[in-house]
Amino acid sequence: MKRINDITHARLLKMDSITLPNEPLRFRNLVLVFCDAGELTFELNYTSYTLKENGFLIITPLDIVTFEKSSADYSSIVLVLPSESFSPILKDINLLNFKYIKQSPVIYLHSEYLALYKQILSTLWQLKELVGEDEFDKIASLQISSLSVVQQDYYNKYIANNDNSYEYIPRKKELFRIFINKLVEAHTVSREVLFYANELGVSSGYLNEVCNEVSGHSAKAIIDSAVTARLKYELSYTTKNIQELADDFNFPSQSYFTRYYKRMTGLTPSEFRKERAMK
Repeated sequence: MKRINDITHARLLKMDSITLPNEPLRFRNLVLVFCDAGELTFELNYTSYTLKENGFLIITPLDIVTFEKSSADYSSIVLVLPSESFSPILKDINLLNFKYIKQSPVIYLHSEYLALYKQILSTLWQLKELVGEDEFDKIASLQISSLSVVQQDYYNKYIANNDNSYEYIPRKKELFRIFINKLVEAHTVSREVLFYANELGVSSGYLNEVCNEVSGHSAKAIIDSAVTARLKYELSYTTKNIQELADDFNFPSQSYFTRYYKRMTGLTPSEFRKERAMK
């Protein structure tokens, strides 16, 4: 799971307890997690959640996740789909209700849908034991196409009709969601709270108040955490040099970038890259 972004083919994984560093991880894959026992607490885009038995978590590309702890009996089935596996599906199918997912990434399905999901996951698990890597890519994509149709039907029946499974989103929580979306778009442009406050049409003080109330983190802490998570990914999985990264993230100089990264992580970019290479 630690190097889940290394995955370039669809994968179905069985996970028990999660042992991960308590630091934000930036995902570039679509990850579907079905909890069949115990519970997992985590932060997704700086909002706290708990995934419990029969809960279904959807992590979308560019989401920032910090896994905090799992119970001793935690167990889940995880389906990982790299972007190249599911992007063709998006062209033809409205894959889930994206807005709802962003607001409520953890859902607890009604019984008839829960039984269907379990059946599909069980079938996938059996198929993955029989076919090779390339064939499983095709099978997983087809199953996600099927799931997307079922999921849309679920939303149409229970969410669109104001079922109580849908949580009303207060104004501050909605503003926080918009802030996170803007941060995903612009984290390489600016690391200043004022920039995002101006983009959202609010004061810096109010944005900070909203972030603290909704997530327990200041706006600046969230911005720095998002930037650092992306930089860790770039340093780990690309060959860009330090100057290129400084330019990409709009740092005034390479030395400024180095000082910033060391302040955030305790290591210079070069030191981090060397340490990572040794693991």
